[in-house]
Amino acid sequence: MHLRKADKARNPYQQSGNKKLVRLLILTIIGLVGFILYPQLQARYPIQDNLSQELTKHIDNENRFSQQLKEAHEEKLAAEQSRHELELQLRGSKDKHDKPGGGSKDKHELEATIELVVKKIGTLEKAMQNKAKKEIIEKFGPGPHRVKIEIDFNPEEIPDGTATSFTIEMAPIDLMPYTVNHFLQQVSLGLWNGCSFHRNAKHVVQGGPITNHLNPGANVRKAFKEADLGSVIFQEYHKDFPHEKYTLGYAGRPGGPDFYVSTLDNTNNHGPGGQQSYAMKSEADPCFAKVIDGFNAVDRMHTLSVQPGDYNRLNHYVAIKSATLL
Repeated sequence: MHLRKADKARNPYQQSGNKKLVRLLILTIIGLVGFILYPQLQARYPIQDNLSQELTKHIDNENRFSQQLKEAHEEKLAAEQSRHELELQLRGSKDKHDKPGGGSKDKHELEATIELVVKKIGTLEKAMQNKAKKEIIEKFGPGPHRVKIEIDFNPEEIPDGTATSFTIEMAPIDLMPYTVNHFLQQVSLGLWNGCSFHRNAKHVVQGGPITNHLNPGANVRKAFKEADLGSVIFQEYHKDFPHEKYTLGYAGRPGGPDFYVSTLDNTNNHGPGGQQSYAMKSEADPCFAKVIDGFNAVDRMHTLSVQPGDYNRLNHYVAIKSATLL
């Protein structure tokens, strides 16, 4: 007994040391349990967890880039508007010039100003493209860049065939860097997961942020807005990557977020000057990818029934289960 008391007297920190050891063992066990359970929890709640993390990372990394693009876009829109107004003035100047004493000086001044505005627009767009190309290489590699799109047909209308996915290859980044980067960013954040193909026109099948039979009531458009990845900033287009059959293009002005797969050659009606209903008639829909595998999946969607009206909205939307970088 006296020996034990003496031992305690000689080791006043033994008890506290033992407590620290016990606490350390408990924390280690908790850490191991967490390490074991985390993959299961992550598998159980993958979309919300992964999207929030990736979305935060994207916003942090892209704020400066996005702001620069927005500022350039505002300048471009102002320049385009000036160009349009100057062309109208020039047209009037030409009429005036045809008459005796017409203003030849005004005509040349207006033509020179238009030329400067056009050059400025080209410079702004080139700056956007250079930044986008650099970002693609840093984040996604030099390419070729491919995406697999998994679809699911509504049980109310399942067309003949078995194909339920198709693979696309993005346009070369030397030709379409800005638009390719825009789509790859959407895919990398999982924005297309849960969206739908909702339109079956004679020349395209079109998809967008609309819910379907797998996720009724979900707000799939919200994520596009939060990531600032809805419409493109400008209508990028390259003549060496036209809207041929089975290519992908962004719909609207400005294009997106809806995109379509061409079911015939749309080079003329979706290329430069093909969409005469828009203000800038010389622009084109961005064409940014082509189907390289799974053509039958696209063909199956193109056989689905549509609602009455010119828009050709599908009676039963096709779910986009996932769009995944390969």
